[in-house]
Amino acid sequence: MENNKENKQTKSFFTLEEVEKIKSESNDKYLRLAAEFENFKKRSLREKDEIRNTTKHLMLSSILDLDSDLSICVGQEPNNSGLILMKNKITKFLSQQGIEDIQTDTYDIDLHEVVSVLEIGEEKIIDVVSKGYKQNGNPIRYPKIILGK
Repeated sequence: MENNKENKQTKSFFTLEEVEKIKSESNDKYLRLAAEFENFKKRSLREKDEIRNTTKHLMLSSILDLDSDLSICVGQEPNNSGLILMKNKITKFLSQQGIEDIQTDTYDIDLHEVVSVLEIGEEKIIDVVSKGYKQNGNPIRYPKIILGK
């Protein structure tokens, strides 16, 4: 019986090499899990930023349409103070969001989307159909213009 007890005791112990191996494997598992968790946190932050930016762009898209339409209306009725007030408020809001108008004084092939061309003898922008916008210097919507050639 004592021999059987001794057998049980020797079977329950690990050798030093086995303990080191188990320790090394546990440490590797821990390091991999920690790295996976850091990657998960970074990926989650990126996904949240993407959702935030997508939502912001969708919201701003409607406001950009409204701003463009108001600009056309103000151009047709320059003495309408109500339209001008609304236009100024929207312009201020867009400015706070880092959005600026794209210039439409001179034609730039890289910045303007030509929707129609009229033969007038010189190359210049005749009319702006829809305003263009840039955010932080990058175009987010190109202006649609009628070009004279």
